[in-house]
Amino acid sequence: MSKENGELKTSYNVPNLERGLLVIELLANYKQGLTLAEIIEALDISKSSAFRIVSTLIFKNYLQKNETTKKITLSRKLLTLGISAMNEQSIVELSIDVMRALRDELKESVMLGVLIDNKGAILEQVSSSYPVKLYVEQGTHFYLHSSVGGKSILAFLPEEEQNAILRSMSLKRLTANTIITKKDFREELEGVKRNGYAIDNGEDIQGIHCIGAPVFDEYGFPVAALWITAPHGRLPHDEFDAKGKIIAQYALEISSKLGYLKSE
Repeated sequence: MSKENGELKTSYNVPNLERGLLVIELLANYKQGLTLAEIIEALDISKSSAFRIVSTLIFKNYLQKNETTKKITLSRKLLTLGISAMNEQSIVELSIDVMRALRDELKESVMLGVLIDNKGAILEQVSSSYPVKLYVEQGTHFYLHSSVGGKSILAFLPEEEQNAILRSMSLKRLTANTIITKKDFREELEGVKRNGYAIDNGEDIQGIHCIGAPVFDEYGFPVAALWITAPHGRLPHDEFDAKGKIIAQYALEISSKLGYLKSE
């Protein structure tokens, strides 16, 4: 039996695919990235083979290269695949009790979302205690520039990754309050980072307000966002700050479950 398995492995393995996976596994251990020369040295593969493999992975958006430092790192696309696998088994399971507790305190619908490529997606929700509530199906996509989910995560991404996403974004006007210039949006993200929470002032749907905060993994990377959503009459401007701080604390509770240690 083991001999047959060994023969199957010998017959069906694809050397360049194996080397590509080795590159990915190697870079997963180097958050700041490695140069092509460092990858070649670490894996003991030929320069031409390494160049072809890395170039293909960059072309397919699994890796990214900083042209200034020449460092190669895992891309958001690859990180998202890992996060997506983790979401079903980990983030949602670890978040649901916190989401229910937040709903019980503030009475509003609570959402949990992540980035997938250059859009956001709803992972889970807990419905409001009020008769009138906003319901969104799991898997629904949302714009990054008009949502607290997008703002919460984007504001805390590494600068290079944030800039790459911002360059590719089109800030479509959805309501009279939607931010439509990148200059204003960058200023908005700076405010989110200062305050620790984001707001949607009827920017995605007229008359609907949202407040959210980022969820971090053990490395301090923003892997998700937690937020509440409500009609503007139940979530007025003068309550944004107080409720933003409450939501940030609940988001931190989820982050702690994922292994995040907040620095003082």
